[in-house]
Amino acid sequence: MIKIGVDANSDLLTLLKETLDYNFIQISPENSFEYKIVILDIEIKNLSEKIKNLSSKGCNIIILLGNNNIKEMRTLLKSKYVDDCILRQDIYNIENSIEDILVKRNNFTQFYLKDTFYKGIIEFSEVLYIDYCRISRKTKFNLTNNKSFTLKRNFSDIEDFLENIDIFFKLERGLIINTSLIKFLDYKEEQIIFKDNSVLYISKSKMKDLEETNIFSIGKLVLSSSNI
Repeated sequence: MIKIGVDANSDLLTLLKETLDYNFIQISPENSFEYKIVILDIEIKNLSEKIKNLSSKGCNIIILLGNNNIKEMRTLLKSKYVDDCILRQDIYNIENSIEDILVKRNNFTQFYLKDTFYKGIIEFSEVLYIDYCRISRKTKFNLTNNKSFTLKRNFSDIEDFLENIDIFFKLERGLIINTSLIKFLDYKEEQIIFKDNSVLYISKSKMKDLEETNIFSIGKLVLSSSNI
């Protein structure tokens, strides 16, 4: 279930949990970077600072308003940080706004990756697979042509951000594959061969799991050896 961060009073949080089919979680300083979408009440402390901070982490932001916040709403919507402004009790439009944001996220085609001293705009079509090193606690984006980009970021955060992007498939714990770049599944050598001829060694059982998702057969003419 998609996690959505909420910074609002407990009554509103309870209302959202009871009426909408998402995993709403109260934001804290420790978990504020875990969400694709955040809902902030206009009355919270340090609103402007929180908006800029969450936006810089790639979060989509919905602001909840009262009936007397029309002026503030116009200012917020003109900013580059806020996706939508909705009345607090308008659950129907809150749900619609969340759905619109999820559709928009599905239309993304690039990553903007930011490390301390290194930043890059990476096309989805350049990412072969993403894996996690438990020793360094870093997530590595393995790119075409033997290039890579490493972030000090929990792998679960990356999973959540990519949950609704169809080409990325979680093959096992700490490994996400870009299925659109797979050329061959080599069961004999136990390896995935990508379109740039890069190789990822993986067990036969995991390759079978990948094949059984029907990712490879949908929209394709399937031809098999007669003895299969």
